[in-house]
Amino acid sequence: MPVPLPDDDYSIREAGYKPQLKRGLHFFASFSVAFSAISILTGLFAGYGFVLQKAGPFGFWSWWLVVLGHTLVALVFADMAGRIALAGSLYNWTTRLAGPFVGWLAGWMLLGVWAISGASVNVTLVPILRALTGVAYSPLESKCICVFLIVLQALINIYGVRLASKINLIAVATEIAALIGFAILIGVFAAAAGHLHPSLLFSLPQTQPPYWQGFLMACLLGIWTFIGFEGSADVGEETIGVHSVAPRGIITSILTGGVLGFLFIAIFTMAIPDVAKITASGSPLADIAHSVLGVGLANMFLVFVVVSVFACALIGIAMSARIIFAMSRDGRFPGASFFSRVSSHQIPENAVWLVAAVGIVCVLLADTATVLYAAGSVLGIAAYLTTVLSFAFGHKKVAQKGAFTLGIWHWPVIILAVAWLIVELLILTVPEEFHPVAVATGCVLLVGLIIYPFIRYSSNRRLSK
Repeated sequence: MPVPLPDDDYSIREAGYKPQLKRGLHFFASFSVAFSAISILTGLFAGYGFVLQKAGPFGFWSWWLVVLGHTLVALVFADMAGRIALAGSLYNWTTRLAGPFVGWLAGWMLLGVWAISGASVNVTLVPILRALTGVAYSPLESKCICVFLIVLQALINIYGVRLASKINLIAVATEIAALIGFAILIGVFAAAAGHLHPSLLFSLPQTQPPYWQGFLMACLLGIWTFIGFEGSADVGEETIGVHSVAPRGIITSILTGGVLGFLFIAIFTMAIPDVAKITASGSPLADIAHSVLGVGLANMFLVFVVVSVFACALIGIAMSARIIFAMSRDGRFPGASFFSRVSSHQIPENAVWLVAAVGIVCVLLADTATVLYAAGSVLGIAAYLTTVLSFAFGHKKVAQKGAFTLGIWHWPVIILAVAWLIVELLILTVPEEFHPVAVATGCVLLVGLIIYPFIRYSSNRRLSK
């Protein structure tokens, strides 16, 4: 017999909080948050060139490894989203399942993910704008563009989740239209010109064995793309029917993104006009589009991509701000009373500006975009692993209230999810090329561990008053 779903604010009251955020998001808006956080076009434009360099056209098959592994993680998150419907999902889940320290660590890592990834998403926009406008931006001009975009995204966020949601809904529609429509156009135009080559899907680069190392490194494309599918749960306190909507949003976003992304990249791969030239390109997908579609249609496609990438960064700021809000509400963030404040628009405005400031610092200090992509990915996978393990051993602490449950599949799904997440961490840290990434993420974790004792002391003093 199905368990009756509690009212939307049940988890908030049960946790001892007062509802503060405005509840107005339905399923498609909730799904759109997760889908934009994933942002297939952003991931493909950021990482496809890396795949070609490391594993050749065949490397795109690594996409399915990541989709399968992250779908297992998404199933775990969907179960939790119905049980604990609070903003800053992973932080609140781990706190209630494994204790304050583990919760702090997961929240800290997620903040690192979105601060670093937010910067890298905006960095991704620069070569797309270059391909669209034909203007070669200097390094200083590129950084200035990124800073402007981050400030604009922060301003949009502080005017309310509904404004950001409307922009995001438009962006999701354009992204789905681009993934389907332009993939079809590329396929039709390339086939008509006799340049659609299915054999490219199995083309290997002329490199020394073992090839498997490059193939595994190519997983960075999918790993960085499929971070953020928990977004539907992050806006749980602003969602109507959250106990059923959030789980559906999580699962639907990753399955939709996985299928559409695969079909899109497969068609673009078959349409590569010159493998060596495209591999050496700074923006391979844009070059394929220009070669096959011509300037007019290719530029229209790039406009769609710009909207999608912008929305991805916009949602990243929103999700980060809600993690900070959730941690500050518990007194577990520096300046907790300041960052837990909600504006007249019912938005954690101070938290939004903090996220924007950190993103700007990352943009100004980063030497290469690849380090940003990979560092954000490592922190995200580490946070996911922490959360899945917390749920594995602590799920009985929180009753099942949502519309989705793993049931008898609890342990099989969790074991496979943990195994895959560990493999991903090894892929992103063991290769020599990724050692700077390991150092960067280690520094982020070290700062968090240094800060935590002071946060705990401050929180204990607050509770004792």
